[in-house]
Amino acid sequence: NRIDVDKDIKVKAASDPSPATVNENATIKVDATSPNSDIKEVRIYLDNVLKTTIKASPFEYTYKPTQKGTFNFTVEAIDAQDKCSDLVSFTLKVNNKRTAYKGVIAIPGVIEAENFDKGGEGFTFHDADSNDEGGVNYRSDNEGVDIVRGGSGYALGYTSSNDEWLEYSIDVKEAGEYEYIATASSGSNNSGFTLSLVNDGKTTQLCKVNVPNTGDWSTYKTITGKLSRKLEAGPQIIRLQISGPYCNIDKIELKCTASGISDIIMDYSSDGVLYNLSGQKVDANYRGIIIQNGKKRLNK
Repeated sequence: NRIDVDKDIKVKAASDPSPATVNENATIKVDATSPNSDIKEVRIYLDNVLKTTIKASPFEYTYKPTQKGTFNFTVEAIDAQDKCSDLVSFTLKVNNKRTAYKGVIAIPGVIEAENFDKGGEGFTFHDADSNDEGGVNYRSDNEGVDIVRGGSGYALGYTSSNDEWLEYSIDVKEAGEYEYIATASSGSNNSGFTLSLVNDGKTTQLCKVNVPNTGDWSTYKTITGKLSRKLEAGPQIIRLQISGPYCNIDKIELKCTASGISDIIMDYSSDGVLYNLSGQKVDANYRGIIIQNGKKRLNK
């Protein structure tokens, strides 16, 4: 059967969410309109293979990707006069699920730079190229992130200012003002990085760390400073982004200098994990001020 193409039939298609996540449902939503007739069906193709024909509004298709990658969809709409729209194409990026590499990092505490979140290139990190210059085989999912031996064990190396960044899942146990103590090295001038909070794809810068020339990349020194805003309690994503190339970054300690918690409860509850003021997990035998469920308690 011959189908006439009507360029007045307008089609838009998008995925919710986008990017999608491996083994989680994504909804392909199609908006189709015709000035001359009702839309009677929508066809959705993946890699030019018909996946579904939807014959009633809303024109939606549930897709559950089983692997990471970029998937090419095309969509067309047919109206009640059997006229067809032009094919409309869109790509759906699919990421692995974000997970903390060695568990969510408690703050106050230490962020080891090499322990960025698992998820994949362009999602939980971005490296300028796919070559692993470090070659230490610290982790198999670094996809070109350059990890070297140095500092307290491992560090980020061969950094580039070409928009390289890495993200870390943190859980702030004590709200308040913070300082950073970064351990880094550089055999060059003008090296550095920034720390930012990430929320709904938007970044809010917390500090810019200028790494001095330490003589060579095997000589690590500490750089201290203050975050520009308070940290709120609870789970968050923090991004480390290279702002000046050729620094090696070992770790960043975030230390609370002025707590947002004013009241100290005079005993502890058995419900909740206990942390000391450095963000280290402790047990019920620990004596002194502890943090539990975002509150300071005195364990005597």
